[in-house]
Amino acid sequence: MLDAFTETFADAEYYAPLATTADTGPRFTPSRPAPGWRHVRQDVWTVWSRPDARRPEQGWKIHVSARLDRAQQVLDRVARVCFAEGVPFKHLSARTFFLVVHHKHAHRAQAGKFCAIYPPDTDTARRLLGLLSDALRDEDGPYILSDRRFGDSKTVHYRYGAFGTRSELLPDGTRQGLVRDASGRDVPDERRPFFVLPTGITDPFVAEEPVPHAGAILIRDYEILAALQPSNAGGTYQGRDTRTGRRVFIKEARAHNGLIWDGTSAQERLRHEYEVLTAVHAAAPGVCPQPLEHFTEWEHDFLVTEYVEGDSLRTWLSRTSPLMRHGRTAAGCADFFAVCRGLLGDVDAALDQLHALGHRFGDVSLGNVVVTPSGTARLVDFEAVSALDGPPAPMGTKGFTPPATLREASDDPLLTDRYGTAALALAFLAPFHETAELAPAGLTLLRHDLADAAPPADLWARAVSNYPTDSATCPAPFSPAEVAADPQGCLARLADDVVAGLLESADPGRPDWVFPPSPQAFRANTVCVAYGTAGVVHALHQAEAPVPEAVEKRLRHDALTRRDELPPGLDAGTAGIARVLASLGRLDEAVDLARHADGHPLTASCATLAGGRAGVGLTWLALHRRTADERHLERAAAAGDALLAISDLVPALGGDDARGLFHGRSGLALFLHHLAGETGEDRYRAAGLRLLHEELDRAIPMDDGTLSFADNAVLKRAMPYLAVGAAGVGTVLTRYAASCADERLAAALPLVAAGTSVSCWTNEAGLYQGLAGLAWFLADRADTDGGADARGAAMRAATGLLKYAVPYTRGVRFLGSGAQRFSADLSSGAAGVLLALRRVLRGPGDEVFTLGPAAGSTAPAGPTRCRPPGG
Repeated sequence: MLDAFTETFADAEYYAPLATTADTGPRFTPSRPAPGWRHVRQDVWTVWSRPDARRPEQGWKIHVSARLDRAQQVLDRVARVCFAEGVPFKHLSARTFFLVVHHKHAHRAQAGKFCAIYPPDTDTARRLLGLLSDALRDEDGPYILSDRRFGDSKTVHYRYGAFGTRSELLPDGTRQGLVRDASGRDVPDERRPFFVLPTGITDPFVAEEPVPHAGAILIRDYEILAALQPSNAGGTYQGRDTRTGRRVFIKEARAHNGLIWDGTSAQERLRHEYEVLTAVHAAAPGVCPQPLEHFTEWEHDFLVTEYVEGDSLRTWLSRTSPLMRHGRTAAGCADFFAVCRGLLGDVDAALDQLHALGHRFGDVSLGNVVVTPSGTARLVDFEAVSALDGPPAPMGTKGFTPPATLREASDDPLLTDRYGTAALALAFLAPFHETAELAPAGLTLLRHDLADAAPPADLWARAVSNYPTDSATCPAPFSPAEVAADPQGCLARLADDVVAGLLESADPGRPDWVFPPSPQAFRANTVCVAYGTAGVVHALHQAEAPVPEAVEKRLRHDALTRRDELPPGLDAGTAGIARVLASLGRLDEAVDLARHADGHPLTASCATLAGGRAGVGLTWLALHRRTADERHLERAAAAGDALLAISDLVPALGGDDARGLFHGRSGLALFLHHLAGETGEDRYRAAGLRLLHEELDRAIPMDDGTLSFADNAVLKRAMPYLAVGAAGVGTVLTRYAASCADERLAAALPLVAAGTSVSCWTNEAGLYQGLAGLAWFLADRADTDGGADARGAAMRAATGLLKYAVPYTRGVRFLGSGAQRFSADLSSGAAGVLLALRRVLRGPGDEVFTLGPAAGSTAPAGPTRCRPPGG
């Protein structure tokens, strides 16, 4: 969710850029603007300059930090210096923007910045650093992690970087800022949570460079053993007391940073937490972690407590729950639910003792409960604890904290904790909290999905106690009986409702988007297949639903006028848009965009299906099928030959040796499979087979006997999904297993497919990383397998989508990426759900990320022997 953090404030229903919020709070502006200076709004900043101001492309930036309560005074002093020196500057425009940039969940490398000044040269920078340090000598502010402080100032910082907007386009549609190093080469303008200089650039403001730290990290008497959770508020660590050897837990609070909505800082909350822990431990040992010490080291505060051994409840569930595993049994589920009851009992007992002492916990959630090696549950992280005779702390975990409407209507001082423990009970069954708050009728379908697991009545009752579930006040659009009797009919009705909801949400006259997108759209673009108009149009067209003329016109206009700013790929760029336009019969425009993609520099450097050459080649194959133009097939073959010529594939894949369909070797293998089918040249399929074997070398064996795949070599979470994970790899394995008699593929495919049959344990409904993608893959698998078991798995996954539908003015809509706001896009929103429903109900189609059956084609008689890997 951190990726979408700033996009959830501006609108209560849809993701939107922070700068578009209507409630900015008090605005900041210099009290005495200088004559002749102009100011303009730029995102969340206000930029001040004179018409004749000189602003080079890069240099030494100066950043000034401030306390929230002193922000206006700091701005006035900064403005006075900059006006006098004639140097352009900018500042955060309003209090809301300040709170978001300095929030405990904000981006660490950007937090702390309140004003940015752009001196034209090093001498001016040196003079300004001195003037600002003098002007702000009595001010305090947070340390800006990406910068260095100047001298002994607490607020004045600097770093070397770009002043303008010079950047390079990346395959995912985002842009990376650029700066020139000392030799004149363009290198990334890195904003990291530590000070970085481009190669060859030296710091002119220090006598000598600080010596990097080496060896163990010590904070007072504590050695840091592991970083547990970095955050803008500070971070948490596992440590060792060097005096006793005891393992400890250490929580850090940065000065004047890590704010929450009431303006309290991380340090204020840490001091409060220490006081609470001290009082609670003295009165009821064991209810909380034992507090050991609270101290200030340099400018940061630290809280040291006992280290509670065990896993967070979130981690424990992922490792333990049979509901997340293939082949669950009634007996195994019964044993699991018995343990869950015991853990809830432990939490209840701890909360009862805390309440008796006059406190509410305030944030009962999966991350704040630890399951110990002995199998008991303990509360940790007492940051949100508050007195029962006062209001709850203005913080908490989404889905585990009562919504504002419920808090305002209740005078129960224990509401927050009661709500949180009920949310824990639901978490034992499924991560369904956000949808349940908006459409509680879906809980009846969730229970239907869990019928074989037979959750106990008392656990179920507690899990749904936060939501109205009676049929009179909360009628369900689909009853379990209807789903059981006519699953296809229910899915067809849902598809119609999704179409109605998509068309209801369309606004082709809106300048920023036509359909509500996911947060990634604001970093990439709102035209593409993944996040934009093209993806929704594709889903509507595949479902044989009408595409409004104004929507198609807007798509064509945006694609053609903005093509030079778009990446070339299938997912976020022109190749994917070309395929959509071709399906609409706009072949000339489609070919024009495909040529643009083919000649783009990123196509030469990126090989992936989502963003690079494999996806561009797949577009040429699709165009060849539609036109029979041999030139298109030649371009596809050229793409295949280019892939085969790559000697070191890793740099051409997604980051950190990515796995999976969209960014890994599987996507290349998929394109090569289709290329072999169109050209008749088996060398392409043989190369793809080698890539699939390399992908399987990176598979993760799961404890339920299935196979899964991680994002990459660094982020090693096992994923079942389509864009990243088992379903995407399985999509390619399915095609190769049907055409190649390869023993390893034949053995791996059922294990990969089995790991995707999880209809309840997905937080999102979406296509890329949600249940819709699993339903799409299982239907794809069933069309190849043809067996009743495969078809049943596909139908169970598809009917599982019914519970995520939220009624709209017309039809339904779905929560998108992170399940925080509604989205219509293909990647995480309603369009992706529609595409999956169409696949289940109507069979193979011509998807953007693969090719459907060729016109007039018949199923192959059986697999043939492909050249073995390395042969």
